[in-house]
Amino acid sequence: MSLMSFFSSKKDSVDFSDFSEEDFEKIKFKARIALVDDEEITYVNRLKQDGYNIADFHDIENIDEFIRKKYDVVILDIQGIGKHIAENTEGWGILKYLKTECPNIVVLIFTGADWSITKYKAQADLADDFIGKDLEFLDFKSKIDSAIRKAFSYKFHFEIFKQKISKEVVNANTLKEIEEIVKRNNNNKDKALREARKVVNKSEVLNHLDTFLSISSHIADLLS
Repeated sequence: MSLMSFFSSKKDSVDFSDFSEEDFEKIKFKARIALVDDEEITYVNRLKQDGYNIADFHDIENIDEFIRKKYDVVILDIQGIGKHIAENTEGWGILKYLKTECPNIVVLIFTGADWSITKYKAQADLADDFIGKDLEFLDFKSKIDSAIRKAFSYKFHFEIFKQKISKEVVNANTLKEIEEIVKRNNNNKDKALREARKVVNKSEVLNHLDTFLSISSHIADLLS
């Protein structure tokens, strides 16, 4: 799936078609995955043997340094990790910080404690998915594949972009103009930003647009 087919100027709406299997096989081993758990997870080595680009951490000591590593998917334990930076909430605090500061990262909760999902429902709702620690390997792997599809989904990132700019732009016509600019100039970030500056002068909106177009370009490069 090319960026051009995603943003086709011949359509009134953006084409959010799924990856073809050929595209997914091309891209899935390029995804940068982090698994954070204070226990050894035997599946990690099996995933590495299968070709997945996965790094495992026993904890996160510096959350901003972790973010700078730019993982596409984070599989996050919620008990026993993050005590130094989120003493009372542990993994839940890390989840909230990640999805607040970097909503484009796909985060999966990794736990065997069902009670905690109910107790921390508001935080749990921030996660993109849930992986139970009792899953068999193939089910575990299937969850990761779904997360990778989402992490490299134009639709996922476009919806985040729209949510962000809707908080900055209240005029519906301006929002529509910005979306049309993105469709027309999907392969030319500089031109898209120039046109966007003519309809909105808020730096926050332009920064969000720059981020979305950079992510889209990255996905297109991985598929080329």
